[in-house]
Amino acid sequence: KRGANVVVKPARLALARVSCVRGQGPHHGEAFVDSYIAQAEPVVDYLTRFSGLRPGDLDPSVSPHHITTMKAAYLKLRQLVDAGCVFVGHGLKKDFEMINMRVPPEQVLDTVELFWAPGKRRISLRFLAFHMCEIHMSNRLHDTHDSIEDARTALQIYDKYVELRAQGQAVLDAAIDELYRVGREMSWEVPDAPDRR
Repeated sequence: KRGANVVVKPARLALARVSCVRGQGPHHGEAFVDSYIAQAEPVVDYLTRFSGLRPGDLDPSVSPHHITTMKAAYLKLRQLVDAGCVFVGHGLKKDFEMINMRVPPEQVLDTVELFWAPGKRRISLRFLAFHMCEIHMSNRLHDTHDSIEDARTALQIYDKYVELRAQGQAVLDAAIDELYRVGREMSWEVPDAPDRR
């Protein structure tokens, strides 16, 4: 038979950026790791909406960012894990799977889990930020992503969790119930940010 052969490969995702911000001390919220990862294979789709990366960001010859290897990024994180650092973030399980790193559960505080009611949906970082902290994430408003803004936002959400928990389990449970009530009312959509003129 005549015709062309087409080889279809499944999509492959690769780690492209690792960012960490300080969770305490005088530099609270400041980035201290922001690594862009060199890719072994050509990038076909940067998935900018989800990654925040654009063509050229991972090309050492034109990128405005410091490019590093996967191994160097892994070793930075491994050093933090081995030092006993606690990681606060949103959806960290997938992030650590992507870099193929096992982190002890007691060193992971995931905002996906902290504000989750068993049997109900897990809530997006954007909606948690809006409802729990009154934050309109600027990167999400422009339909993109910034891992440092996400890390800072997750840290603020965690701080809110600590504040509510300090007031007692009943207060925390009521806040989570209200979160789900408002989320259902709003169909889990975050309204546009108010115009700041």
